[in-house]
Amino acid sequence: MMLTTEYFYYSATYDLTHTLQRLFNTSPEFHSISLHERADQRFVWNSHVLRELSQQPELAKFCLPIMLGFISISTVMVNSHTIDYILVSRRCIFRAGTRFNVRGVDLQGQVANFVETEQIVQYGEKLSSFVQTRGSIPIFWSQKANLKRLPNPVVMEIDHLSAFQKHLDHQIFTYGDQVIVNLVNQHGPEHVLEKKLAQVVTNAQNSRVRYEPFDFHKECSRMRWDRLSILIDRLEPDRKRFGYFVQHGAGQVIMTQAGVFRTNCIDCLDRTNVVQSLIARERFGILKS
Repeated sequence: MMLTTEYFYYSATYDLTHTLQRLFNTSPEFHSISLHERADQRFVWNSHVLRELSQQPELAKFCLPIMLGFISISTVMVNSHTIDYILVSRRCIFRAGTRFNVRGVDLQGQVANFVETEQIVQYGEKLSSFVQTRGSIPIFWSQKANLKRLPNPVVMEIDHLSAFQKHLDHQIFTYGDQVIVNLVNQHGPEHVLEKKLAQVVTNAQNSRVRYEPFDFHKECSRMRWDRLSILIDRLEPDRKRFGYFVQHGAGQVIMTQAGVFRTNCIDCLDRTNVVQSLIARERFGILKS
């Protein structure tokens, strides 16, 4: 089944599950470990198979981690510069499920549809990486399918704070400071999600987390896509503060990324794609540095 399903990837020579910055921040011993042992287990979709096979020495060399997501490699021209542009999206194995059936966070702080997206640009001897994340709104909520085209989301009557804090603690440990960009409607059925998330963020009182709500549909109604500049301008101080990873040659690091934008809408698809694309477009500074 896995081999006939689209968007599963593996490599026999490169660790697809880690960002460039994570790979750089490892020891020489780490790189001597087999790919399946050193892989980020959040993104290994065949770990249950590898666990048994890797115990057999004669089969261990065939154990390669398989990642679910998307990879694109292109050679493009930007401002008269020829660059290699690589996009890698890694979908998390935890709280996996289909639209409507799996939403929100669980007790361990794992959220539905969590994806880490890394934009890699190679220009000459310089290599840059910019990472963003997306994931379902990290509170307890559901949206069970019914005869309506868009069922109303329901916020559960439960303590949201503990699971939210677990989720953000892991995100901060892995990526640094967080800006939660919430694109859901601030009116109508989606409003209950925005209201509850804002309340939970306030109650968490985490100085490394900033909340940025933006009613995408209201602000951009009637095809007024230019109004997305309102959001991008509000994110600009964080974008400058976070930076991005830049490596020159084999080992000289010029800059590292200190935080990420964690973007969500309801499905973490269309609205999220638009905003993440705009944020990523600003990250071609490698051509100037």
